[in-house]
Amino acid sequence: MLAEFAHWWMSQMRTLAPGLLARARLPEDALIIAFDGLATGIEQAPAGTLLLRRQGSEGGLGMLDLTRPLPAGLPPHLATGLRLPPGAVLQREVVLPLAAGRDLTAVLGFEMDRLTPFTADEVYWSVAHLCHDRVRAKLQLTLSIALRTQVDSLRTALGRINVTPSFIETETGRLPLGTPGQQPGWRLQQALFALCGVLALTCLATPFLRQQMALDAAAQEIAGVMPAANHAQALRQQLTAAAQGRAAIAAARHAGDALQVLSVLTAALPDDTWLSDLTLKSGDLAFDGQSGNAAQLINLLSAVPGLRNPSFTAPVTRSSDGKADLFSLHVTVSE
Repeated sequence: MLAEFAHWWMSQMRTLAPGLLARARLPEDALIIAFDGLATGIEQAPAGTLLLRRQGSEGGLGMLDLTRPLPAGLPPHLATGLRLPPGAVLQREVVLPLAAGRDLTAVLGFEMDRLTPFTADEVYWSVAHLCHDRVRAKLQLTLSIALRTQVDSLRTALGRINVTPSFIETETGRLPLGTPGQQPGWRLQQALFALCGVLALTCLATPFLRQQMALDAAAQEIAGVMPAANHAQALRQQLTAAAQGRAAIAAARHAGDALQVLSVLTAALPDDTWLSDLTLKSGDLAFDGQSGNAAQLINLLSAVPGLRNPSFTAPVTRSSDGKADLFSLHVTVSE
């Protein structure tokens, strides 16, 4: 059942994957301010272009004018990002020990002056292309930095028209203008990722939980009828024992009634004949005794109903006084 469920789940995910991947590749909607150059002073007005990105497509809204507010009709709560001219954002590949991944923000903040010509307080920075090489115990990443003095001058100029950028667009993604090493809304993103993981685990576990619930319900039903089943089993055993007793009695009757057989023999044997031993077992009658004429016993017993195939089981001999024959006979008793 597990293999069948996995096959079904994978087939459903394949149908969803193309659309999900296509949406995941699209950059988020945002208002992008693309600067042609950087201002050399706070009072200098930077030149730039306003771009509106919707569903991966960008459209121009005109030149940046710090003397008037942004164009009307922009979507509410739209994130604002900066696109700096080439050379304003520096990037380099960094290799760290794998253990640095436990607190990457603190490690990079401490090592910033070794990795770049600046301290962590002098730059905005972010990481991308994070790769854990567990074979070599190395952590590889791309570090992006932008000077705070240059970016803050742009943010001050944009503040005149009540525009607060939250990130800088780079070749590798976004460089947040907030806590170093964290993307905007990172707590919300982590919560959403955790929620997605919980939902995925729930989808995987639901069939097994339902099966376990069904098994528990069946176990409760079985426990409820178990006393009646045990009582029925006891009655069945009693009936079986009674039937076996009746069968044994019937078999004994079929083999012959010892008293009845003894009565038949008493009537059939002559007066000068008496028995010293008699055995009746499973329809076989064997007896020993003395008789004045043992040879005539075969004919006498053959004429008795219910007795068949009389025969001597040992040679007939004379008694010590010579007055009687000693014999051993076997007879089959039938109804």
